[in-house]
Amino acid sequence: MAKVPAGGWVPYVEAFVDLSRSPAEHSAGVVALAALVNKDKLTLFDLVSKMDMYLTTTDHILRSRGIMLLGEIMSQISLKWLDVNAITTLSDFFISRLSDWQALRGALVGCLALLQREPSVGTIMIADVKRLVESLIDYIPVQSLAAADRKLCFQIICCVLDHYPEAVKTMDDELLIWICQSIDEEKDPECLKLSFHLVEVVMKLFSDPSGLASQFASDLFELLSKYFPVYFTHGAGDNVGLTRDELSRALMHAFCASPYFEPFAIPLLLDKLSSSLPLAKLDSLKYLNNCIRCYGADRMVSHTSAIWFKLKEVIFSLSSDQLLSTGSPKDAEKIKNQIVSEAKNCLKTAVTCIHSTDRDIFINLILFDEDIVNNIHSVTTEEKSICRSSNDLNQLQSLGSVISIIAESSTYFCTRVFQAHFTRLVDILGSSAGFKSQHLNICNGSSSAAFNYGALYLSVQMLSSCREVAVASRGDFPPVKSAKESWWLILEEKLDPFIHLLGKLLSIDSQPIQSAVTQNYVSCAVKGLLILATFPEHCSLLLANAYEYILLMLTSVVARKYENIHLWRLSLETLTSIGKFTVESRASKQEMIYNSIVVDKIIPLAKSCDTMMPLNLRLEACFEIGTTGVSYMLRVARSLEEAVITNISQVNEGMECAEYVAHLIDCYSSQLLPWLFTSGGVNELALSFAMRLWDEIRNVATLDRIRSQGLLDSLMMGMKFLVGACTEEQQSLIVQKACSIISSMLSLPVKSMMHDLSSVELVPAHSIQDTALVCLLSSVIVGLRPQTHVPDMIMMINLFSVFLLNGQIPAAQALASIFNKYLHNSEFSDENKLDKILDVILGRCFSIVLASSTLKMSHSSAATSDDANCSGMSASICLRIDILCGLAWIGKGLLMRGDEKVKDISMFLLKCLVLNQISVGIPPHQEEHSDNVSLNASLATSAADAFHVMMSDSEVCLNKKFHARIKLLYKQRFFSILMPIFLSKIKETPAMTTKLVLYRAFGHIISNAPVSAVITEAHQILLVMVDILAKLSVDIQDKDLVYSLLLVLSGMLMDDKGKECVLENIHIIVGVLTQLVSYPHMMVVRETALQCFVAMSSFPHSKVYRMRPQVLRAAIKALDDKKRAVRQEAVRCRQTWQSSFA
Repeated sequence: MAKVPAGGWVPYVEAFVDLSRSPAEHSAGVVALAALVNKDKLTLFDLVSKMDMYLTTTDHILRSRGIMLLGEIMSQISLKWLDVNAITTLSDFFISRLSDWQALRGALVGCLALLQREPSVGTIMIADVKRLVESLIDYIPVQSLAAADRKLCFQIICCVLDHYPEAVKTMDDELLIWICQSIDEEKDPECLKLSFHLVEVVMKLFSDPSGLASQFASDLFELLSKYFPVYFTHGAGDNVGLTRDELSRALMHAFCASPYFEPFAIPLLLDKLSSSLPLAKLDSLKYLNNCIRCYGADRMVSHTSAIWFKLKEVIFSLSSDQLLSTGSPKDAEKIKNQIVSEAKNCLKTAVTCIHSTDRDIFINLILFDEDIVNNIHSVTTEEKSICRSSNDLNQLQSLGSVISIIAESSTYFCTRVFQAHFTRLVDILGSSAGFKSQHLNICNGSSSAAFNYGALYLSVQMLSSCREVAVASRGDFPPVKSAKESWWLILEEKLDPFIHLLGKLLSIDSQPIQSAVTQNYVSCAVKGLLILATFPEHCSLLLANAYEYILLMLTSVVARKYENIHLWRLSLETLTSIGKFTVESRASKQEMIYNSIVVDKIIPLAKSCDTMMPLNLRLEACFEIGTTGVSYMLRVARSLEEAVITNISQVNEGMECAEYVAHLIDCYSSQLLPWLFTSGGVNELALSFAMRLWDEIRNVATLDRIRSQGLLDSLMMGMKFLVGACTEEQQSLIVQKACSIISSMLSLPVKSMMHDLSSVELVPAHSIQDTALVCLLSSVIVGLRPQTHVPDMIMMINLFSVFLLNGQIPAAQALASIFNKYLHNSEFSDENKLDKILDVILGRCFSIVLASSTLKMSHSSAATSDDANCSGMSASICLRIDILCGLAWIGKGLLMRGDEKVKDISMFLLKCLVLNQISVGIPPHQEEHSDNVSLNASLATSAADAFHVMMSDSEVCLNKKFHARIKLLYKQRFFSILMPIFLSKIKETPAMTTKLVLYRAFGHIISNAPVSAVITEAHQILLVMVDILAKLSVDIQDKDLVYSLLLVLSGMLMDDKGKECVLENIHIIVGVLTQLVSYPHMMVVRETALQCFVAMSSFPHSKVYRMRPQVLRAAIKALDDKKRAVRQEAVRCRQTWQSSFA
């Protein structure tokens, strides 16, 4: 490859050594030279030759820049192959420069670049590495250097120890002395992290008992101990590239690097556990946990007692009051819980790892500890040890945790714990309950005796532990069964009475005990039954009758004791967990029992008429049991399907039957179908259900009853979900069946609708049956996929258009789906044809909405309006409002797919917004004036709401569940197009009534647009948005819009660009927020307004200080608010503004 002449690259060298040049030019020179070397357009020999004067000159500035340039180039050609001679020459040069303190940084960069090279591209020789380390020791006092140079030194020595250990293994103690001197008093976070790693590596490298690590362990640990615990004082703006946790983790690894640190580390960590600083306690426990694992049992045995007593103190005696915390009491309690949790983890590690020839040393220390013995005696001797205070409960939970930790550690420890306590606990529990029988019988009565809660809690904890041991010892379990006095044999002996006791507790709700106490008892008992029922099959103690007994008890609660909702839900959750465990573990025998007792009993509840259980609980029970497996959920789905089909023809029996069917359909569509969709097997099920529904709809009497009983909306929603869950082929079958039924049942002249809409006249009359049929058909269309074939599309569009012109919103939603998805049909191979049809539909809608108010509307039109009370002029208004809403849905469909025709609908809606302003010019003596004003006002309000329909997300139509086409950023584009138009209209409009309507429409657009898009235009719309908030806050009907706009404003307060705009208008914004703090119509508006004030407190002092009195007055006034959440936010607001400007 052709070489670049010196004139082509020497300027880069000159630019780098010239300190007057910018850093960007220096970097560009390095990159350019490295690229030439990498591409073989410039050899290292030519480069060094030409740079000779810069590398050897007596001018220390030029020399340092030259060496730095060479070092930087070496860093950037780390993947280029270099021969041995080149690497050796460069090594000799950079090592020799380590004694040149004025050019030291470049030499360090070069040495590090050579050390970091991979063997495949040529590496530095071991002998040269050794010389490099010797030069570091001889010439470089690390702590006298700047932070950047110290970091390079640490990186070099770490790289040597990590990748070239053989180069230093034979070195004497000078290396360790130099390392100690280099680390001593280091304060830079990045250098500290490297120094901690350095200690970790060097201690592992010289780990021989007679080696340097053992000799220098005391000195090195003394250096490390100065940094424990790590206090990180660097702020977020200090550009430190690591966190406190990372630095602490590096120090912890250094602590754990060698067992020679044990005599120094363990006493230090145990001593720090007495600190009142939460950070010190937490780090001490984390470090201790890891040190126990790393130092080994032989070294840790001597610390057994000290570790146990310190951990016991934390687990049993620590309170949030003992911790120095600047946060709230809630924060202090959270920190305390973290510390206790870490102490339990540490205890578990100690029990598992600290063992010796006497394997009982640790367990005896705990089991025979005076405090443990006293605690167990205390909780098991009190007749009602249900914890009279929170401290009693904490003590019991701590005791249970310690016992569980020991028992879970091994089979031997589990047996020791069971031998010491389990039998006695069960006897105490049985004695307190007055129970003598040893036989399993379902207990339908109530228990009047007072159970000992302490005994119950501890025995269940031990039961949980032995299950964990059984799971862990899967391959070695047979010896456990045969071992003398093993935990398995002890549990087997007490199993029957224990199960009966737990079952007896399920009836404790009849006892005269406080509800919280009752819940503790019941929760504990149900947990015990769950543990017993989910033992792995290979080690299960339960015989078939015991397993059946547990399932029967829980199923009986679910079927009968629904009045006690806490017990009912616990039992249901337990049955669900047992079912999932049985299915996942493939325990065939248990699955058969579960199927016959639970599934066969619970699933029929949904269609049962013989129970008083509320329907919502029956459906909840069916669904939860169904989640245990796909086959069970399919049974639930078929059961609900049968219930719907059976009852849908009986809705004339009363509203109760209609509501029952509506709940079934809602559960099926909103819960079962989504669950089955994620698990598979939903398509055929949905197809079958949809086809059966259409078979029922074929019955005229059934259809009329569906409409009259208010079941139509539920059926429509259910049909959408069913169709949406099907494949394209299945959807085509549903459409064909629906069209066939519609054609045969519809009283309208369907054949006349096969032509263009322009030739189709408004139908003079249609029945409730026709409306119901078209609504159900529309729900099918809404759920279709874009590629589904739809026959007779022209007829269908015309049919929906006729009903849209008669005010039917479902018809509009169907049209919106058609135009959004451009459904697959041979009739519309040319998209222009569909566009022409759309133009005709829009033209007809526009003409009706803007027709003269004296237009005589047909009686049938009035009758089909959603408002049954509309008549005469009111009917005209209602119809036009419905058509406007329908136009909004069509516009939404076009908007979401990015169709340009949405502009036509938008401009028409804008025209409707200013109808009030037009009507002002009509002379008042005209007869129609008042009617026109009323009509125009209603149309303007509806047009404003239409923008909400177009911009908001919908659950009933045009969403991902129903396969709508959604173009990226469609809301941003719509907002950007309409924003200048609305700003202009608002500015030009003098009439307040018209301006309010424009405000409402623009508010809907702003609140539904992405906040980032709104913030981008904040300088144009902020004042208008604040004025909208002020004006709309008067009317209760606009409360949701006010809240949405307030959320947008709060988003601006969190954004840098938004803050700039807010600061420019701070007086106006604070004034409006002050009004909203007293907003009477919605609590979250008041709460959010106060949160906005809190966010403003971080603004520059000079900009917001004058607002302080006004904000504080608003906050103080809010302290008397009726809602607790508002009062809490007011307190926070007042404290923030008082402390920020103190």
